[in-house]
Amino acid sequence: MTPAQDRSLTSGPALSERTPAVDPGLLAEWPRTLFHSSRWQRPALLVLLVLTAVLYMWGLDRNGWANSYYSAAAMSGSLDWTAFLFGASDPGNAITVDKPPLSIWVMSLSVRAFGLSSWSLLLPQALMGVTGVYLLYRMVQKRFNSTVGLLAAAFMAVMPVSTVMFRYNNPDALLTLLMIGVAFLALESIDRGQLRWLLLAGLLTGLALLTKQLQVLLLLPSVAAAYLLYARVPGPKRCLHLLAALGTAAVAGGWWFLLVQITDPARRPFIGGSRQNSVVELTLGYNGLDRLTGEDASRTTAAGITGAADHLDAGFQRFLQPQFSGQSGWFLPLAAAGLCIGLWCIFRRRVPRAASALLLLCCVWFACSATVLAFMSGIVHPYYVLTAVPPMCCLAAVALVYFLHGLAAPRTRWAAVITLTASMVFAYVTAARSTADFPGLPYVMLIIWGLAIAGILIPAPRPAAARATAMVLLAALFLGPALWSLNTVLTPHIGAGVVAGPSILGMRTDERNRASSDTHPSYLAVMYGDLPSAGVLERLRGQPPAATWAAAVVGAETAANYQLESGRAVLPLGGFDGTDPFPTLEEFEVLVTEGRVRSVVIQNLPPQTLEGRGESARIVEWVRQRFVAEDVDGAQYFQLAK
Repeated sequence: MTPAQDRSLTSGPALSERTPAVDPGLLAEWPRTLFHSSRWQRPALLVLLVLTAVLYMWGLDRNGWANSYYSAAAMSGSLDWTAFLFGASDPGNAITVDKPPLSIWVMSLSVRAFGLSSWSLLLPQALMGVTGVYLLYRMVQKRFNSTVGLLAAAFMAVMPVSTVMFRYNNPDALLTLLMIGVAFLALESIDRGQLRWLLLAGLLTGLALLTKQLQVLLLLPSVAAAYLLYARVPGPKRCLHLLAALGTAAVAGGWWFLLVQITDPARRPFIGGSRQNSVVELTLGYNGLDRLTGEDASRTTAAGITGAADHLDAGFQRFLQPQFSGQSGWFLPLAAAGLCIGLWCIFRRRVPRAASALLLLCCVWFACSATVLAFMSGIVHPYYVLTAVPPMCCLAAVALVYFLHGLAAPRTRWAAVITLTASMVFAYVTAARSTADFPGLPYVMLIIWGLAIAGILIPAPRPAAARATAMVLLAALFLGPALWSLNTVLTPHIGAGVVAGPSILGMRTDERNRASSDTHPSYLAVMYGDLPSAGVLERLRGQPPAATWAAAVVGAETAANYQLESGRAVLPLGGFDGTDPFPTLEEFEVLVTEGRVRSVVIQNLPPQTLEGRGESARIVEWVRQRFVAEDVDGAQYFQLAK
């Protein structure tokens, strides 16, 4: 790395843990005067945040209830404090969702304050996204400069998977914000040499455990590595500080798990996703090792009944597959180059201590997240890549600035050409899979990318040509993800398989009518839930108010759809996919005898229930043998009590 490149990435030796870096300019010679003065940095950041807010908030109600599974839990938490505490999917407190409740708490409080609507459910996630973009900017700008910071934040803001998940109500939005917060605070602790910042990082880690359990572990190795190598405290204290932060995380996140375990099971909901009504089992099993081994998929699928998520081969080539490439692949080649550049800078000590800590954290975080995502088995949703987006964007920004400030060196020029050519191939292949929505776009991308790469390959004869090359390159980089994000904003998204961008070969996994033609109706019932019947909704609203559950339905997505539309509690037999052993047939008989469940609605059954396996299948058989089925708008309706 040349001295000029060193200065392009950071402010050099003057960088301290308390002094922000001074920006030397943006992308080679263009436009050096724009960001050279600090008076332009805040307006540029403000414009970015405003555009991000518009992108994440425009037409939020287009998604309706989004993932109705979590929306129903938020509704329940707004109606009943026990449901709020445990994250129950219904206000009758039968069974919880299959995640800890922190993200549900945020939505429930919003619903309590503003009423049940798409906006009250989804706006908190959009605000989390804007906050995450700002924190990422601050984290990078302080240790490099505003150029790299703005690029990293802009990359994250426009990343299609960011757009879709910060407009959705899955826990991933809150988890990603908390992970950025953990990284931000850990780096502050390293720079300042003060333990309290690391303890705050531990606090956020505990909150991340309360959001999506063990997924935060993808970040912790990078925090530990950066702190052990770069903290401004003696070596032995570094280990003690990390242990103290780990203890803080255990307290901040563990209290809820302990509360659930010591509470009498008869006085709380069944733990959804577990077999033994155990939150420990849920953490280590269904949301832990089962996600890596594929055991989670075996619960949802059955013989001859599969979905799109079951056809993703393990390995790093997974990021090239249609389901993944459009989500985050636009900046993946640059991030891979940034990983190499970052490690080289660390080992050669070519950047200041604070910048090295950030680079190491991003490299390890990105490598851990990408490797686990590449090789995990079972159901692998493309939006899982969101946790790798923050370090990916940081590394991509570092690589871009490094390349464009070092074009005078032949090796750097050729490295840039190779990396950008890979980016062009990614963009072309991804666009070619979506010509139903964007006809002709692949060729437009080839032209713009070709001009940008030619400008990089051929030395610019004068500054004006260099500025034009930089502008074309920025257009090439942002064209694809910007279009995919705009398409995401203008497209409704529902169900458990949300995906960003246009359809892939004319199909979508988050739109019922554009699902793959070979997807079994039973699998669709798990992913989207059945559409509520107008006739059944009328009957549910007419059930006595004293009834705990107006109806029971197999599968939580279908139950959630009926609960949200009717405003009445609906018992989800078997939890999310109908496989949870609650309620048992014997327990259900008691509920019917006591008049707490008034009816049963049967439409498309989940796979294993359809095959006759599990407690939900036993209940369905028992109901069909003892009660008369009434066809109501294509649904089987069983009135259990007069």
